[in-house]
Amino acid sequence: MFQPEPGLIIWTFISFIILLILLWKVAYKPITNALKKREDSIRDSLEEAKKTRETAESLLEDYKKQLAEAREEAQKILAEGKTMGENIKKEVIQKAHEESNQIVKRAQEEIEFQKEKALVELKERIADHTIMAASKVIERALDKKDHEQLLDEYISKVGENYES
Repeated sequence: MFQPEPGLIIWTFISFIILLILLWKVAYKPITNALKKREDSIRDSLEEAKKTRETAESLLEDYKKQLAEAREEAQKILAEGKTMGENIKKEVIQKAHEESNQIVKRAQEEIEFQKEKALVELKERIADHTIMAASKVIERALDKKDHEQLLDEYISKVGENYES
C-alpha cells in the first residue's frame, strides 16, 4: 500500500512554496492588473450604458413632447383652416345675396322705368286718339290752348282710372 516518505513530502512542500512565491512575484500582479482593468472596463461600460440609456430616455421624452406639440399645431392649423373656410363660405354667400339683391333691385328699377315709359307712351297715344276723335266729333279745329286743356283733362282722367 501507500507509504509516505518524509523526504519526498518535504521536497514537494518546498517545491510548492517556491512555485507559490514565483507565481506571487511573476503572475499575481499581471493577473490582478488584468482583472482590475477588466473590472474598470466593465464598470465604464455599465456607466456609459447607463448614460446612453438616460440620454435615450431624454431624447424619447423630447420626441414625445415634440410629437405632442406637432399634433397640437396640426389641430390648430386644421381648426384655423376650417374656420377660414367657413368664413370664406359665409362671405361668398353674403356676396351672392348682395349681388342677387342688386340684380333684383336693378330689374325692379328697369321694370318701373319701362312701366313709366309705357304709361307715358300710352297716355300720349290715348291723348292723340282722343284729340282725333274729339276733333271729328266736334268738327271744328281746336286752337292750341283748348287743345292743351282738353289733353290735360283727359290725361288726368285716364291716370285716375288706370291707377284705380
